[in-house]
Amino acid sequence: MSFNHALAIDFGTDTIKISDRKNRVMICEKNMIAIRDDGKVMAVGDAAYDMYEKTPANIKAGCPMAHGVIAEGKNAERVLTYLLKKNRRFLSGHPAMFIAVPRDISQVEKRAYYNVLCNIVQERKIYLVDKGLADTIGVGVSMESPRASMLVNIGAGTTEICVVAGGRVLISKTLPVGGRAIDEEIIKMVRRMFQVNISEKTAVRLKNRLAYVEHGPEDQLEVFGISTLSGLPVTTVVPSEAVSDALIGIVDQIAAEMKGILDRLPPQFYHDILTAGLCLAGGSSLIVNLSDYMRKKLSVPISIVREPGLTTLRGVQAIMSHPALGEAFTFSLKDLNGKVV
Repeated sequence: MSFNHALAIDFGTDTIKISDRKNRVMICEKNMIAIRDDGKVMAVGDAAYDMYEKTPANIKAGCPMAHGVIAEGKNAERVLTYLLKKNRRFLSGHPAMFIAVPRDISQVEKRAYYNVLCNIVQERKIYLVDKGLADTIGVGVSMESPRASMLVNIGAGTTEICVVAGGRVLISKTLPVGGRAIDEEIIKMVRRMFQVNISEKTAVRLKNRLAYVEHGPEDQLEVFGISTLSGLPVTTVVPSEAVSDALIGIVDQIAAEMKGILDRLPPQFYHDILTAGLCLAGGSSLIVNLSDYMRKKLSVPISIVREPGLTTLRGVQAIMSHPALGEAFTFSLKDLNGKVV
């Protein structure tokens, strides 16, 4: 398997990342689309995100993903097509496309990723990549190593836990919680404590500016919202401690699942992870003190990878750039129809 022109795609719930094999050109935009009632597309990507929560009644802005998988195939195709055409170099020469898909989803859900690409490139040039394996390769783990490696990717829609050894997945689990679940908890906290309804974008600002786990700097942020008592616009000051308290339940849920995975490992593989530690990836892994907190909860060394939001994309790039990895760690429509993936 060798292609002169190929693209790596990380079709995330929050962001879509696309790159060629040498990382010469990269697109990184919000996975968002704004559509008018008559079906006309008004904006895609970052432009649609700018409109989100500000649109009139006849325009709907949203993400074509739900719970980490494609929920609106037509809109997902529109988003991807627009972003690819935005940089004409991507589609010149009829490239092969390698796209990362979550592991623990149904065959129908996996086929949805394939269908999104079918109208863009030839079927024989579409390759799906197991996201857990892509993450592991993306942090530099050799697929030939017999030692176990554990990676936890805390994304926007889901958290993926994957343990790999000798080029095969030992245990994996996808949790229906991630950065957006944290945003929802922050919204609930502000409504409960301050009687103010805030937007998702405001919750993201609070998370990015104030969030920490267990111990962190004392800070606060003034936010705008709608009073639940009067229904009028108001401002309120939210302290960092309140934001921290809001997200700890999600963090503990993820930590408990990680511990459950570790407890299920055979002793020799558990020892590998106890010695080398595990890696955190995904945008939410950057929450202040998150790795330290989980290290205490699990009694296992934990590190955050370099550029955690790009881990999956780097793994897909490596797979499409090395023929041996491409042969071993991709699957196509034939696999989805004929043999177990």
